[in-house]
Amino acid sequence: MKMTNMIRLALCLVMFSTVLMTATASDIKVNFSNEKVNDAIKRASQEGKLVFLDFYASWCTPCKWMDKTTFKDPTVVDMLGKSFIPVKVNIDDAQGFEMKNKYEINYLPTILILNSRGQLVERVEETLTAESLQSLLALHDHNDNKVRILHDFNTSPKDLNQDKGSEPDPWKITKEDYYRYIDMQEKRNYRVQVGVYEEYEAARTRVNFIRDTFFEPVVVLNDYRDGKVIFKVMLGQFESMSEAESFVEILEGQFGISGVVN
Repeated sequence: MKMTNMIRLALCLVMFSTVLMTATASDIKVNFSNEKVNDAIKRASQEGKLVFLDFYASWCTPCKWMDKTTFKDPTVVDMLGKSFIPVKVNIDDAQGFEMKNKYEINYLPTILILNSRGQLVERVEETLTAESLQSLLALHDHNDNKVRILHDFNTSPKDLNQDKGSEPDPWKITKEDYYRYIDMQEKRNYRVQVGVYEEYEAARTRVNFIRDTFFEPVVVLNDYRDGKVIFKVMLGQFESMSEAESFVEILEGQFGISGVVN
């Protein structure tokens, strides 16, 4: 039986639509930036986003696998596009090599997530599937990590050279007053510090234990002590000091874990 022209047309449209959908799906990928890391941090602070750094090299086979799979997942593409500044860092070029040394990148692929203030909140030294990366992004995609900083306090050169004996200008806001005001405008969230470590691996081991035990969000924040980087493991996110202190009592009484409210 011969096909009518109408049936042929319908089949052609179906085939064309299938080819078009396949081509469109293959074009979906994360829109990585090649900008400098400091520029990405500045943009993240202005837009109220996090920074997602993907350290890679052209010879890294797992990196290529993630490019072909994980970074083409529609959900991953959507999550990174909405809440993150995704940046590719090639460790074989000059800027990438500098960042490799700064962040002590020893394995590929390595993913770093920085909050809008440029603080390290996550470090992953393994190949991630789309599902694993989705969970990781969701964990850190909260308002406390995406504080929008519209501008910073500026000190003019003449202020620095002001005579010590001159009277202070009553209309001029001090740097301390400015930051106190900013802190008042931001919604304060309290967290419980459950560990401080000099080595990131020790902090990560602690994080894995905490995640297996509690449902509350856990992050790692880097800080400095005596000129050295330290890693603070922070658990929970509470709107009041009393809630955080009650959680500390639960940690100590039921789990034998010491905590300090920050």
